[in-house]
Amino acid sequence: MDFTFEPVAAPRVLVTRPAEDAPALANALGRVGFEPVVVPLLERIWRLDAVFEAAEAHPRVDWVIVTSSTAASVIATAAPAVWASARWAAVGPTTASRLQQLGYTVELVPPQATAAHLVEALGDLTDQRVLYPRADLADPATAEALRRAGAEVLDVVAYANLAPRGCKASLERALPVAATTLLSGSAARRLAAAVPPERHEALGRVVCIGPSTAGVAREHGLTVHTVAEPHSLAGLLSALERALT
Repeated sequence: MDFTFEPVAAPRVLVTRPAEDAPALANALGRVGFEPVVVPLLERIWRLDAVFEAAEAHPRVDWVIVTSSTAASVIATAAPAVWASARWAAVGPTTASRLQQLGYTVELVPPQATAAHLVEALGDLTDQRVLYPRADLADPATAEALRRAGAEVLDVVAYANLAPRGCKASLERALPVAATTLLSGSAARRLAAAVPPERHEALGRVVCIGPSTAGVAREHGLTVHTVAEPHSLAGLLSALERALT
């Protein structure tokens, strides 16, 4: 008797990262046996003028608090040397690595890669001027926490996250998937806006990079199945494997 074995299809995993960031996650998914389905939900627009104006107005700061690799890149492009002598803190190892690639010395990385843990690790910031370059839709809680710690906060919108043209139609064509990855609150907002509640099942298991992203996803009506621990690419892959087994 002849037996024909059909190959088992790899689980399809939605990658919602911006186009310039998606390949790293997509390649990592492919290496561990998933089929990446790339539909960028964000298009980043750098606000170089805003950073340049901040550099002219406030050339001296005590700390630069960086919570994304994009913010690091914008600073390095708009005002590469102005704040080089400041103390630099990064939200996690990926952002720290990007800063180091750009020539900055990172003094502080919190044990857990969240903005809340970063502010906690900074401690008392009384009379300290802190530059906080961020996305336009970033949670205001970070700037508020820095002020509660005593800092004078230079809250600078370094980049905007817009919806790419045609992303809603691309997303509809991509669904259903076995799992959806969310690596930012902005992506969670865009996903919730693009997919109506009656189609949420088509998103499969929703896996978030960290608690902040998960919180935004839940606030916008998405069901979060698991959160990466640690809050890194490796943690996200492990969380996906748990969610799909």
